[in-house]
Amino acid sequence: MEQYPDYQVAVVDRKRDYVVATGNLIPLHHDDPTDLPDGGWDWALEQAARTVGVAPNMVVGLSVSVPDAHRNRGLARLVLGAMRNIVASKGLGTPYLPVRPTMREQHLDVDIADYAAWRRNDGKLFDPWLRAHESVGGRMMGICHSSMVIDKPVGFWEAWSGQVYEASGDYPIAGGLAPVAIDLARGIGTYIEPNVWYH
Repeated sequence: MEQYPDYQVAVVDRKRDYVVATGNLIPLHHDDPTDLPDGGWDWALEQAARTVGVAPNMVVGLSVSVPDAHRNRGLARLVLGAMRNIVASKGLGTPYLPVRPTMREQHLDVDIADYAAWRRNDGKLFDPWLRAHESVGGRMMGICHSSMVIDKPVGFWEAWSGQVYEASGDYPIAGGLAPVAIDLARGIGTYIEPNVWYH
């Protein structure tokens, strides 16, 4: 936010002077923007940090957030449009986004690539957030299998999930796009979230 304030989006309800949606972008340099890495979200932050002071040649969208009370009003699409306009105004084409498919949590038994390709009878993508990106002109570029990797002590995951892990193994968590792998011998739980690259 401090280093790249002009790459951030806020949608404000002027009547209440209240932010109802946000979007975050980060510029970076990558030798081949057509070859997107498996690292996704984590990679974008690390790559941006490595290329401070170097002219960016692409921009990655890190998040689009709309509070529950303001959803289903088209605000997310508004943010995506604003993000696209910002990137275009910088002469950097259109943004790349490691997208979190919102209904993936309900289909953890399905390979992420297969899930991302599911379509409804009307031909539109099954997942609503992937569908939203496609509806504003986004093009699926591939899967980032390890977009966000979180290694935390087992106690962190127990507090997060509200359950006690008495054996090592893979456990689904609320909001998770993959199970958390609990390793009691190491005392660590590892969450590796897959996302879908869109441009």
